[in-house]
Amino acid sequence: MALDFQWCFVAILLILPLLYELSSTFRYYAKMSLYVVIVNIAAVFVIILSLWRPYDVENYRYVVMLIREVRHLFGIEIEVRGAEHLDEDGSCVVVANHQTSLDFLGMMEIWPSRCAALAKRSLQYMLPFGLAATLTGTVFVDRGNRERSAGTMSDTAATIKQKKVKVFIFPEGTRNRDGSMKPFKKGAFYLAVQAQVPILPVVFSSYNDFYNKKERRFETGKLVITCMPKILTTGLTEEDVPALTDRVREQMLQVFNQMCAEVRLAKGTNGSR
Repeated sequence: MALDFQWCFVAILLILPLLYELSSTFRYYAKMSLYVVIVNIAAVFVIILSLWRPYDVENYRYVVMLIREVRHLFGIEIEVRGAEHLDEDGSCVVVANHQTSLDFLGMMEIWPSRCAALAKRSLQYMLPFGLAATLTGTVFVDRGNRERSAGTMSDTAATIKQKKVKVFIFPEGTRNRDGSMKPFKKGAFYLAVQAQVPILPVVFSSYNDFYNKKERRFETGKLVITCMPKILTTGLTEEDVPALTDRVREQMLQVFNQMCAEVRLAKGTNGSR
């Protein structure tokens, strides 16, 4: 019986690498499972390191330290353009397009100083990730309760001004996998106008060249992140928010489409050699 078990174990060890090489679907699930495990192990360490200074945005440095190099494990190259815009001191609202959970790797590559994320409240209950996020000063918004959400945003606007922090928000509200950008929700822009701080748009290029959840495909590839110049909100009021939202989305979509065209051109050039 013990010998049979040993042979089965050896057979599994031999089959798994073969499946990884031959099946893109198996490779997708193997990589995503590893990614989830790594993120949650990192969350445990972040919890431990953050306990002596809970709820402080400075704790995000532990997240950056633990996650930033993970991309190399998955063969993801990241090119950052316009990084100088992130280095500027002062408060702002960072808005970025959202495509996949892998955005987390890109976020940690460019994470600015004294920055907190804004996330949906349901993530707070996903342990250990949720507890780690709480201890790093993440702002959780209850989307199902408009009054409570408005109160949270008002408190956040006051914190931005008083503590000189940045806030990172995905204005689409959810992941977008259709190769474009969904309409932006206005919360991030109301927040920026209320706090009278600039908006800093960040655009993640399409992952489709190396990652696609529907196709169960996760290969090696390159992600380009473009940090755009800040857009001032000084003097703007709530009445200006709809136009501001549309203008920022249009500018980000234009950059996104340009980067997609670059990828197609580079792929075509490499393929013709």
